[in-house]
Amino acid sequence: MDARAKAEGSSSKRRRQHDDGNDEREASQSHSQSSQVVPRNKIHSALHGIPDKTEYQHGSILRVSMKSFVTYESCTFSPGPNLNMIIGPNGTGKSTIVCALALGLGWNTNLLGRAKDISEFVKHGSDKGWIEIVLCNKNGSNVAIKRNINKNNNHSIWKINGENKTQKEVAAKVQSFNIQVDNLCQFLPQDRVSEFAQMSPQELLKETQRAVGGEEMLNAHQKMVELWNEYKIAAASVKGDLDAIAANEKQNAQIEKDVIRFQQRAAVLRRVRFIDIWILYARYGLAKEEYDRLKGARRHLFQRFKEMEAASGPMQQKKIQTEEHEKELQEQKNKLDQLYQRAVRTLKAKGNEIEATEGQGEELRSDQDRLRAKGQQREALIANTRRKLVACQTIVDGAPSEDDVKAEKGELDHEIRALVEESRESKDAISTLQQQQADIVDHCARLNADLTQKRKKMDELEDVKNRKLQALRNADNDVYEAVIWLRQNRHLFKNRVFDPICLEINVKDKKFADAIESNIRNFLKTFVCQTREDYNIFTAEYLDRMQKRVNVMAPDERSLNMDQYKSPMSHEELRDWGFHSYILDAVEGPPTVLAVLCSKANIHQIPLSDKNDLDSKAIRDSGRFRKYATLTNVFSINISRHTKEAIETSSQIRQAQILTASVDPTERERLSKSVDELRGQLNEREGNIKELHAEESRVRRVYTEFTDKESALKRRKEELNNTLRKIHKNRIELNKAKEELQRKLDEPSTEDQEERIQEQLKRLATKRCKLTLEYVELMKENQRLVTKVTLSTLARLQAHAVSKAMDDEWASAQEELERAEAEYTQANDAYEKVKDQARDLLEKAKTEYATLQPEEHDEFKEIGTGISLAALEDMLAGEQAKVALHYQTHPSVIEKYERRLEEIKVAKATVESKEKRLKKIEGDIATIRGPWYAKISQLVNDISESFSTSFAKIGCAGEIKLGEHEDYDKWSIDILVKFRDSEKLQKLTGQRQSGGERSVSTIMYLMAMQSLSKVSFRVVDEINQGMDPRNERLVHSQLVEKACKPNTAQYFLITPKLLPNLEYHERMKVLCIYNGEWLDDGVMKWNKYIDNQQRAKKARRL
Repeated sequence: MDARAKAEGSSSKRRRQHDDGNDEREASQSHSQSSQVVPRNKIHSALHGIPDKTEYQHGSILRVSMKSFVTYESCTFSPGPNLNMIIGPNGTGKSTIVCALALGLGWNTNLLGRAKDISEFVKHGSDKGWIEIVLCNKNGSNVAIKRNINKNNNHSIWKINGENKTQKEVAAKVQSFNIQVDNLCQFLPQDRVSEFAQMSPQELLKETQRAVGGEEMLNAHQKMVELWNEYKIAAASVKGDLDAIAANEKQNAQIEKDVIRFQQRAAVLRRVRFIDIWILYARYGLAKEEYDRLKGARRHLFQRFKEMEAASGPMQQKKIQTEEHEKELQEQKNKLDQLYQRAVRTLKAKGNEIEATEGQGEELRSDQDRLRAKGQQREALIANTRRKLVACQTIVDGAPSEDDVKAEKGELDHEIRALVEESRESKDAISTLQQQQADIVDHCARLNADLTQKRKKMDELEDVKNRKLQALRNADNDVYEAVIWLRQNRHLFKNRVFDPICLEINVKDKKFADAIESNIRNFLKTFVCQTREDYNIFTAEYLDRMQKRVNVMAPDERSLNMDQYKSPMSHEELRDWGFHSYILDAVEGPPTVLAVLCSKANIHQIPLSDKNDLDSKAIRDSGRFRKYATLTNVFSINISRHTKEAIETSSQIRQAQILTASVDPTERERLSKSVDELRGQLNEREGNIKELHAEESRVRRVYTEFTDKESALKRRKEELNNTLRKIHKNRIELNKAKEELQRKLDEPSTEDQEERIQEQLKRLATKRCKLTLEYVELMKENQRLVTKVTLSTLARLQAHAVSKAMDDEWASAQEELERAEAEYTQANDAYEKVKDQARDLLEKAKTEYATLQPEEHDEFKEIGTGISLAALEDMLAGEQAKVALHYQTHPSVIEKYERRLEEIKVAKATVESKEKRLKKIEGDIATIRGPWYAKISQLVNDISESFSTSFAKIGCAGEIKLGEHEDYDKWSIDILVKFRDSEKLQKLTGQRQSGGERSVSTIMYLMAMQSLSKVSFRVVDEINQGMDPRNERLVHSQLVEKACKPNTAQYFLITPKLLPNLEYHERMKVLCIYNGEWLDDGVMKWNKYIDNQQRAKKARRL
C-alpha cells in the first residue's frame, strides 16, 4: 500500500519540528488543517511536483492545490491513479476537498447542496482564495485549471495553464476529458448521497447512460424522446385535422339541400323582379290616360268659378248699408242704458242711507240695555265684596300670633344648624373612607397590571416550543410536516410518540445552546416511540404509505433506565477541572427523551465549560473524558490502537438554529416568585378594602340618623313658614276687599246715560222719515227710464233681423263661390297628383330596368310584352306563392358552405404532408432504436450481473432491470434489492430502505458500473454512513478489489472512520487529514510506524 499527502498551513502561534527536519506550519486560528504523510517505502516530500502520469487515465487528477478555501489556509496533495481513501474525523475538511474538485472543475455551487454563493467558500478572514487542479492529458501536456475567487464581489477568474479563460471555455475543456461532475453516478457529494437513492428510475437511466454509455448513447435516447414527443404532437395534429375535415363534410352534407333550394328560390325571385318592372310600365300607361282626362275637367271648372265671383259685388253693397243702420240704433240704446244705470246707483245709495240710520238706532238700544245690566251687576258685586270682607276679617282675627311663630322658627333653625354640623362631620368621615378605598383600588389595579405583565412573560417563556417549531420549519420542512401529521394522528398510537427531540428538550442556560446543539445535532430531528408497535405504525402510515422520510426510533426498555448512565465524576470534581456541568444537567425534557440522548449521544458523559483556558493536556491525559465542549469548540479524544496515545481533535461550534429558543429556568423561577408576591399583596389589599367598607357602612348609618332628624326639623320649619305665609296672605286679601268695596261705591250712576241715549233715538226716527220720502221720488224717475230703454231695444232688434237675413243671403252666395273654387282646386290637385304619379312610375321603371344585366334583357321582354296590368299582377301573385313555398336560407349559410369546401381542400393537403412526416419519424426512431436498444440492454445486463454478484457476496440479493415503455421519456432503470431472507426483491427508494441499506446499494451500483465506465475519476463522499460493520467490511473489500485493478478509473472515497483490519492494496493511496487549534509535538512518526509494519509483515511470511 502506498499512501501519501501533504498540507501546508500558517499560524502565528508556534512552530514544531518533525524528526526529518522539515517544518510544518500549524492550522490557522479557528479551523485549519494538516495532513500526516503515510508512505509505504519512503516519504514523498516533493508533492508540489507532478507525479508520473503513465499509470493515470486520461482526465485523472494529478494534483490539487487550495489557498484560503473554506477551512484550508493552504494545502496541496497528489492523489494516486486508482483508489484514493481520504480519512479524517468529522469537521476536519474532507468534504471541502469534494467541494474543491467540483468548483475547481467549473461546476456551480448548487451541485453541492451547500452555500449558494461562491464567495461563501472563501476562508473566514480572507478576501480571496483559489483552487488549482492538474488533469492528466494523455494526448499532450497536462492541463492545470485554476479558479480565483473574490469574496467581495462574489466573482471568479478562470485560468488554464496560466492563461485567462471564460467559465464556458473551462467547461468545454473539462467536457473534453469526459468529466461529468453533475452526474451522481460519477460524483456523489456527502450532501447528495440521499439524492441518489431518491433519484427516479428515469433519471437513473439518464445518469447511467451519461456515466457508462457515453454521450452517443445518451444522445440517441434523448433523440428518440424528442422524436417521440414530436410524433405525439404530429399524430394529435393529424387526428385534429381529420376530425375537422369530417366535421366540415358532415356540416356541408346537412345543408346541401338548403343550398339547392336557395338556388331555386333565387331564380323565382329574379322573375318576380322582372314582373315588378313590367307592372311599373303598365301602371304608368294607366296614369297617363287619367292625366289627359283630368286636364279637360280642370279647364271647365276654372271658367265657372270666375263667372260666380263677378256676380257677388251688388249684394255685398246692400249688406253694408243694413249693418250701418243697425249700428246707429245700438248707439242710442247704449246712451239710455247709461242713464238708467246712473239712476239705479242713486236709488241704491239712498236705500243704504236709510239702512244706516236703522243700524244706529239698534246700536243705541243695545247700549241702553247694557247700561241697565251693568247697574244690576254693580249692586251684586258690592254685596259680594262686603261678604268677603267679613270672612277675611274673621280669619285674620283667628290666626296665631306672628311673633310666636317666628320664635318657634328661630329655635328650629338653631337645632338644624347643630344637626347639619354633625352630619357634615359624618359625611367627611365617609369621604375619607371612600378615598382610602379608592387608593387601595388604584394600588390593586397597578398590582393587577404588574401581575398580568408577569403572567404574559411567563406565557412567552412557555411558548418556546412553538418558536422552536417555526425554527424547525425553516430548517427542515419535511420534519415540520411530520410533526403536524403526528399531532393530527395521535389517536393511531397506543402510547405517547414524542415530537422531534429538539421540541421536547429545553436548554436551561442559553449560552450553552450552540455547544449542546452541536453535540446532539444528529438526533435533534428524531421522533421517539416508546414501543416497537407504535414505531411500526409510524413507519407504515407515514414513511411507507405517504412516501416520506424522517428519522424515527424506538429504544428498548433496558436503555430507558436512567440509573445505568453514570457520569465520569461528581459535579464537585467537575467544577475543579473548570467545567460547568454535563450536557444532561444543562437540559430539561421527558425522561424517555433524556434516556435516548444518554444512550445515543452520551450527554451524561460530555461536560460543558464557559472558559477558554482549560488545561487540555491534563484533561486528555486523565482518560476520564472522550469528549467535552466549550462555548466555541468541541474537543474529541481518541486512543490510538497502535501507540495507545490520546489524540485530541477539535472542531468549531456552529451557531444553534433550533435550541436557541429555550426557557431560562432562573427567569421562570423569578417570575413565578413575583407572581406569588403580587397575589399576596392583592389578597392583603382586598382585606383592607373589606375593613374600610365595614367602617363606611357604620358611619353611613350614623349619617342617616342625623339626616332623618334634620329632615323632620325642616318639615316643621316649613309648616311654620306656611303659617306665616297664610297670615300675610289673609291680611292682603282683607285690604284688597276693603279697597274693592270702596271703588264700587265710588263708581257713577247709569240713569243719566240712559236719558241721553233716549234723546238720540228720537232724532234718528225723524231723519229716517225724510230719507224714505226721497227714495219714493227716485223710484218714479227710474220707472220712466225703463220704458225708454225697452222701446230702443225693440228698434235695434228689428234692424238686427234685417241685417241677419242679408248676412244669410250673402253667406249662401259665398258658399256657392267657395264650392266652385274648391271643385276647381280639387280637380287641379288631382291633375297635379296624377301628373307626378305618372312621372314617378316612368322614372322608377327606367331605373329598375337599368339594373338588369344585358343577359337578362331577353328573358325580361319575353315575360311581359303585350300583357295587361291585371294579368301581370296575377302572374306576380303566382311567382310570390312559389317564393313562399321555398323557405329563405340565410346567406351566411351559403358563405359557410363554400368556406368549408375550401377548408376541406386545404386540410386534406395538410394531412397528407403530416402523414408523410409521421412515417419519416417512425423510420428515424426505428433506425435509432435498434442499435441503442441492443447497447442499453447489454449495458443493463452487465451492470445487473455485477450488481447481483456483489450483493451475493454480502449475503443479500440485488438485480437491475430495464423498464420499457411506449413513451421513451419513461424508460427507466429499476434497482431491486433484498437484505433479508424473509423479504422479496424491492425497489430501492429514498424511504423504504434504511440509510445504511441505501449506502450499500449505492456503492454496489457504482462499483458495478466501474468496469464499464469511461469516466476519468469517481468521487464518493461518506457512503459508508449507516452501514453495519459486516456490510461495511464486505463493501470495502469489493471496492478495493475493483478500484485497484490496472487501467481502471481514478477513485476518491471519503470516510470519517475505518474498521480495524480492513483489506488494503498496493495501488491504494490513503490521505489522512487532521485539524485543530494545535497539534502536539508527540504526533506519530509515520516512518517508524511503516518500517515496523513492514518488518512485522516479513516476519509473518517467514
